[in-house]
This record gives sequence, structure tokens and C-alpha cells, in this order.
Amino acid sequence: MPEIHAVTQLAGRSADEAWAIVKDARTFALDADHVVAIRELPSTNERHRSSEWTVLLNGSEVTWVQDEAAGPGLQLRFTQTAGDLEELTGEWRVEQTPAGARISLALAFELGIDGLAPLLDPIWAQSFHAHADALLRAVAAQAPADGK
Repeated sequence: MPEIHAVTQLAGRSADEAWAIVKDARTFALDADHVVAIRELPSTNERHRSSEWTVLLNGSEVTWVQDEAAGPGLQLRFTQTAGDLEELTGEWRVEQTPAGARISLALAFELGIDGLAPLLDPIWAQSFHAHADALLRAVAAQAPADGK
């Protein structure tokens, strides 16, 4: 299963400030041009929720529902429960460094087209890497929660 890893550093920002943004994709993801829609689905637990994403990847709309779980610490893990891909999992992680907050996003995906995987996986990996980079740029562009 192809894996994507993307990282950004938010100079002068605390991990808690960055986490306040990362834990709620609706605050930043729609600022990424390729994200068409995000819809939070009903949930009964603050640390566990689901959302439906629609994004443009490789010129096509791709939709999935992801189950999200926060913790331990400043991390958010997600797993596709329904959608256009065979499998999609990932993890956001926020860490404090001397220079500020470090945010990483890891994704793993499976298209479900076994015979064409050697041909399609590199193309989709490139598209998912662009997706991850755009999401990290959108997080970095958000104003700090305290308005500074």
C-alpha cells in the first residue's frame, strides 16, 4: 500500500495553537483549492467522529467517509469507512519543537485495481502528496486562535 508523508513547521506557533486548527478540518481544508466539500457526520463522542470528504484528485472528484479518532496526545488518526477508494488511512501529528509547532500528515491508500496498481499507484501517490502538501499549507495559513 503506497504511503505519503508530508511535514511543515509553523515557526513561533505552539503545538496547542496548531492542534486547535488541525483537529477541525472544516477550519482550514476548504482553503485548499482541490477540496470541494467536507461534511461532518453526526457523532456522540468528542474524541471520535466521522466526516465526508470530496476532493479533486487526478482531475476527478473522489469522495470518502472517514472515521476519526483523536489521541493519545496531539494526533488524529483516520480510516476510510466508505468511498471511492479501496482503502485510505492516515494520521495527523502535532509536536512542539524549539522553533515552533511541527505538523505531519501521513496517508496510506489502496486503489483496489490490482492489475493496474504498478501503473496507477505512482500517479495517485503524486496526487495524494499534492493533497497532503495543500492541506499543510492551508493549516499554516490560518491565523492563530488568539488573533496574534
